[in-house]
Amino acid sequence: MEDNDNHSGDNNKYININKHNNYMAEIKGPGTFKLKYTELINEVDEIDGEMLIKSNDINYTIQRFMESRHIIKLDVKQLNNK
Repeated sequence: MEDNDNHSGDNNKYININKHNNYMAEIKGPGTFKLKYTELINEVDEIDGEMLIKSNDINYTIQRFMESRHIIKLDVKQLNNK
């Protein structure tokens, strides 16, 4: 999984959330978001995943997403809505 928080050359907004810094999204408002995440399974196996989500409140959506999973890394990108 790409570990790149410097995304020059585009106008999309990015955030990075992980269990260690408890940093929540700076992105506000409705939109379409691309989530790339690493989930810990059985305390040993790491599984990378990716999904697109349409949400009116991405902070709430991320909280709900993380409640039922052991997410150790989460990158969120807001896609341009045209």
